[in-house]
Amino acid sequence: MTQHVGIIDLGSNTARMIVVQYQPYHSFKLVEEVKENVRLAHNVGADNQLQAEPVAMAIETLRMFSNFCRALGVNEVVAVATSAVRDAANQASFLAQVKEETGLDLRVLSGDEEAYYSYLGMINTLGVSNGFMFDIGGGSVELALVRGRGLAHTTSLPLGTVRLTEQILRSETPTKAELKALDRHLDEALAELDWFRPQGSKLPLIGVGGTVRNLAKLEQRAQRYPLDIVHGYTMSLQRVDEWATRLSKLNRNEREQLDGLNNDRADVITAGVLLIRALMQRCGADSLWICGHGLRDGIFYEQFLRGSQPPLLGDVRQFSVENLARIYGYNVVHVAKVRELSLALFDQLQSLHGYGAWERELLEAATVVHDIGVAVNFYDHHKHGLYLILNSMLNGYTHREMAMVALLTRHHRKGGVTDAGLGGVLAEGDLERVGKLSALLRIAEYLERSKSQVVQSVLCKIEKNQVRVKVQAVGDASIEIWDANRKTNLFRKVYGVEMLIE
Repeated sequence: MTQHVGIIDLGSNTARMIVVQYQPYHSFKLVEEVKENVRLAHNVGADNQLQAEPVAMAIETLRMFSNFCRALGVNEVVAVATSAVRDAANQASFLAQVKEETGLDLRVLSGDEEAYYSYLGMINTLGVSNGFMFDIGGGSVELALVRGRGLAHTTSLPLGTVRLTEQILRSETPTKAELKALDRHLDEALAELDWFRPQGSKLPLIGVGGTVRNLAKLEQRAQRYPLDIVHGYTMSLQRVDEWATRLSKLNRNEREQLDGLNNDRADVITAGVLLIRALMQRCGADSLWICGHGLRDGIFYEQFLRGSQPPLLGDVRQFSVENLARIYGYNVVHVAKVRELSLALFDQLQSLHGYGAWERELLEAATVVHDIGVAVNFYDHHKHGLYLILNSMLNGYTHREMAMVALLTRHHRKGGVTDAGLGGVLAEGDLERVGKLSALLRIAEYLERSKSQVVQSVLCKIEKNQVRVKVQAVGDASIEIWDANRKTNLFRKVYGVEMLIE
């Protein structure tokens, strides 16, 4: 049964809402996303009193979110608040005002709960098992250590971007004294964390939140990166350090001119990137992984996998591929046969291509999603499929892997093999891989031309200048064999031998 849930996150800097349509344990898709910059933590002084103007802005935003859910017919709404409300001396009166004026029961998360939900959002969408993690908000940063996909340590520190900017980096362009003061402040705050330090083997640092997403966008624009995706993107410590140094020398107006920077973060991005650099140095990470999913997603997975403790997907990659196929109404039986035939060809021709388990998994993923473009239009659905994959995300896959699955989908019907503008994320030899795997997928697709599973299996015999494929069928497979033989040109080109299907 299809359900809808609205999840509202009132942060210290931004209020965000997502609406997700889902069938528990089966599939889901994001149907709405709204955000508003409320700066609830703005001008909070030593007395920790939320100020009247940001409070009014926050309540008006929450009212809008609540009304939006009501208009969409979303009956289940989960609303949470984080650091600014958690630390507020006037928390009780604020919550009462929210309830009275919006009807929302705002749940205030503890620092550990905030870290936990950010971890759930990350672990269910990135293909990592071990690493340090942070989620930077306006008022605090949540830190965690992940071991074997489990949560080993968490803590919350009052090191949010708004807080650090208003308390330390007050100048339009940070002064040397302010930068030194910030470094000392961060060193002192992190010094007490015995577990947030190198763990023997180097672990990546995984970043969650708007600050790290914006940093990734700055880097991608600077590098002219071909994908408009930050989830799963990686940066080196050297590049983070270079951005921290550059941002420290710019005033707000100059930062606003940077390609890729959201204007509503121009005043706080410097503190955020300096904090990221300090975290990388502290835990000894050489690489920064950007996670585009966090607290709201973690709350959703708790709903989606209700009853599971902890609510973790067993295989992020497999679920992501199947979820994408389900969203676009794939033909389950047809896909199962194309997968079976593709993998049979791959296994029997291993001596020709020399590939292993990694390439086999990419081919299998492509068999599942190869026809999703039909949801747009049958004509050129191979091209539509590439677009849908690159704009829907395959969680757990690297950008390189996602590009290869998209290219396999793009080339499963006809034509020669190109990189479709994705060469910037491919490695040496990948286009050859795409060609050889696409040739197998294309043959399998046409052996299942009528979508009736008339072709049951294939038996390949490798001869000197030819591969002979013997088809076992139930019923008349003449159309499938005829059409598949017409589609062997790519195989001949990339393998250098003929293929005869009989």
